[in-house]
Amino acid sequence: MKVRFGLLVFLFATGLLIGLVPSVAAGSPQGTEAPAMEPDEIDADEVRMDIALEDDGSAEWTIEFWVQLDDDDSTDAFESLERDIEEDPDEYTQEFADRIDGTVATASDATNREMTADSFSVSTERQSFGREYGVVRYSFQWHGFASSEGGELQAGDAIEGIYIDDGTRLLISWPEEYDLTSVTPDSDDQRDRAVIWHGGETDFVSGEPRIVVSTTGTGLSWPLIAGSVGAIGVITGLAVWWFRTRTGDADDGLAGSDPQPVAEPEAPEPEESLLSNEEQVMQLVEENGDRMKQKRVVEELGWTDAKTSKVVSKLREEGELESFRIGRENVLRIPEEEAEKASHHE
Repeated sequence: MKVRFGLLVFLFATGLLIGLVPSVAAGSPQGTEAPAMEPDEIDADEVRMDIALEDDGSAEWTIEFWVQLDDDDSTDAFESLERDIEEDPDEYTQEFADRIDGTVATASDATNREMTADSFSVSTERQSFGREYGVVRYSFQWHGFASSEGGELQAGDAIEGIYIDDGTRLLISWPEEYDLTSVTPDSDDQRDRAVIWHGGETDFVSGEPRIVVSTTGTGLSWPLIAGSVGAIGVITGLAVWWFRTRTGDADDGLAGSDPQPVAEPEAPEPEESLLSNEEQVMQLVEENGDRMKQKRVVEELGWTDAKTSKVVSKLREEGELESFRIGRENVLRIPEEEAEKASHHE
């Protein structure tokens, strides 16, 4: 599995947000033609997003792109990037830092919590685990990322509904003196003082992810945050956007934004061509008794996970769809009032 420095859609539960981030490209993403490999392009085998919570609610963000150096092209491309970053790291962080400052300010307004960002850096290194990897690492400090009160840290509202694609890992860790009180949804993996979610295994919905850690072990459940976080920028996306402008890798367009092949419904083909993406999803859910697993929507319409999540997020925001979780499955449901309206129009 390769993760190209391309485009990935990050969806927030209360709004739709598109960020520049790595998208899955096993050859090429579904519905998106991947460019031919050039010497100055890099394909990452894994993207790691690590968020280390601190006592005062700050968090150290680290975003790593792991590239397997298994041929001359990937090795030469990484070495070229490595030299460029070493010679002028500020060129890779200045505009990124400016954009992050704006993103954090928006998050601060949405959560009613004071936030700032600083200590931006970018670096590279080699790692060897039987195979050799090149690692590109962005890091910065996000002050106020979590709320801190009475020996308890509550985190997750600033990235509510974040979309992590296959090949991407999200890890949140906490200080040694804290114990995990609650985590939503259940993590895919857990370490000592850290929880991990893997893209492709977990789909965050409204109110997720949430993590509460406490020095007493009796932390309160996470309160619902009023207002929208949909305007928050995507941190990882900004890092990759800036990275890609420096490696010369041309974008092919937003993942999931290009027209995608769709499964033909029972309706005649001319009618199908007149339906918007949102109408196609609503029609499919209605045909399945007003309730349907999101995974099945992906399969029936032949869309990418990113595109489906993007459309579903918009429908949730407009109140036309609701979503809830059964185990690890995200289930879509048409609200009763919407279903009644539809029946009256029939």
